[in-house]
Amino acid sequence: MKVYNSAAWLVAEKARPLSVLPAPFPDTHDNPSILNDPQLPISAAALQPDDLIIRTRAVAINPVDWKLQTYGDSAFPIPYPAILGADVAGEIIHVGSALASTQKFKVSQRVIGHALGFSKGWAYSGFQKFVVLKGATVSVLPDDISFEWGVVLPVSVSTATAGLFWHGTLGLRLPEETKEAGDKRRSGKRETLLLWGGSSSVGSSVVQLATAAGYAVVATASASNFGYVKGLGAVAVLDYHDERIVEKLIHVLKGTQVVGAYDSIGTDSTVRQTAAVLRALDGGKIASVGAAPDDLGEGVEAKWFSAGSIDVQDPEIGQAIWGEFVPQALENGRLRPLPEPLVVGHGLEKIQEAMDIQKAGVSARKVVVTI
Repeated sequence: MKVYNSAAWLVAEKARPLSVLPAPFPDTHDNPSILNDPQLPISAAALQPDDLIIRTRAVAINPVDWKLQTYGDSAFPIPYPAILGADVAGEIIHVGSALASTQKFKVSQRVIGHALGFSKGWAYSGFQKFVVLKGATVSVLPDDISFEWGVVLPVSVSTATAGLFWHGTLGLRLPEETKEAGDKRRSGKRETLLLWGGSSSVGSSVVQLATAAGYAVVATASASNFGYVKGLGAVAVLDYHDERIVEKLIHVLKGTQVVGAYDSIGTDSTVRQTAAVLRALDGGKIASVGAAPDDLGEGVEAKWFSAGSIDVQDPEIGQAIWGEFVPQALENGRLRPLPEPLVVGHGLEKIQEAMDIQKAGVSARKVVVTI
């Protein structure tokens, strides 16, 4: 039986809208019923033993998707035609031999995953019906969490992990899988993380993972999202619109043991405001998803990072989060799929509209399309 795939293609630099066209089906080698069409624009990927194939049921939009379409190679050079997308949820249809031997994943399981197309090739990108995922960035999704809700997590979990726990960024200790273990570890003096952008998708996972690791989180957000960020676990939330935000953050953090800062917005302005707070508190590191200027003053250092290598950089950390913490914490409620999904519609044809909505701006929501 021949199985067909299709994708929302970015056919050329800055092409608009995305084009829904056929795409290669991954070549599993050991499954001769899955064939490839030689007329397709790129060849199929030869699966590795640590790969999974999923039938996609939902995808989520990240800013990098519309930035690549809007700014082209000036944002990040990529080969064309391209398939974007990194947040996926769906059902497993194939398990690589190395993963099958562990019995961790099985055909028909519901999962979420971080699709690594930028580093692994377009077969590993999210905006298509059948996606190849590395087992290292996949978690089983509990039955009581829908695909639409689960898909808000993968990229934010990987990005939070990279900034918080990688040895080259903040290097913080890892979270516990259970509330009881986390509570026990927090019984002593609590250390504090400064987070700029607590209501963003990445910020939502930063709060949850840092809190699970035993850190108090002091975050910024708009006043309308104070309740949301506190509900995630932050001990204090301050309005980043406030002209005295730096002064107020210093006041709140003074007397605490600040372990570093995480800037989930990553503009030059937000990094410099974050640095001003740290300078007043004896310095420290900033993990930034974007800008990382080198003139932040004595004792303050900004570290830029990308979660695209989450499967190979400090792999023991990725395993601790994706392989252990995420599936257990989703099951027991320690990790909640937030922010709330904003479901734009159904089908690959709706992804362009979803990207436009994300580009226009959303607050404490993640734009999602069902497939």
